[in-house]
Amino acid sequence: MTEQKRRPKPVFKNFDEVITDIEQLASGKIVTSGNYTFAQIVKHLATTNQMVIGEIVPPKLPLMMRMLMPLMRKKILNGPVEPGFKLPNTAMQTFFWDTSDVQLSDAIDKFKRSVEAYRKNGPLPVHPIFGKATAEEIEGITLRHAAMHLSFVSAEPEVRN
Repeated sequence: MTEQKRRPKPVFKNFDEVITDIEQLASGKIVTSGNYTFAQIVKHLATTNQMVIGEIVPPKLPLMMRMLMPLMRKKILNGPVEPGFKLPNTAMQTFFWDTSDVQLSDAIDKFKRSVEAYRKNGPLPVHPIFGKATAEEIEGITLRHAAMHLSFVSAEPEVRN
């Protein structure tokens, strides 16, 4: 993993655009900025999709976050997604970030399966972290979440002699 500046955050209108971006990045040499590999990021996006549709149960949020979420819900569901949303380490490792040696092809397959399940089943009417929301709000935050994380992955710049 090479440290570099993040690329501009992509804007996704649908999951097909997310898949296209992931596949385009995977087709060449990439660099990441931040703490995770490209494969770990893609697997994280698949895991969060699985939580939104109810395939896996997310960790219980700390009491303070559960109290603040109703006050911040509308802004979070409709606003930009920025890095820095922190959960306890046990929740981060268990549910959100797999820091083992994740294979990119496996992570992409998992992400595609999670998108198909999302399309088939739709999101739960209650987002596991942000509470009651419309399907459009949940899809919007899910796409913005993907864009934020994928902004940490870039094509490796060509070296010219």
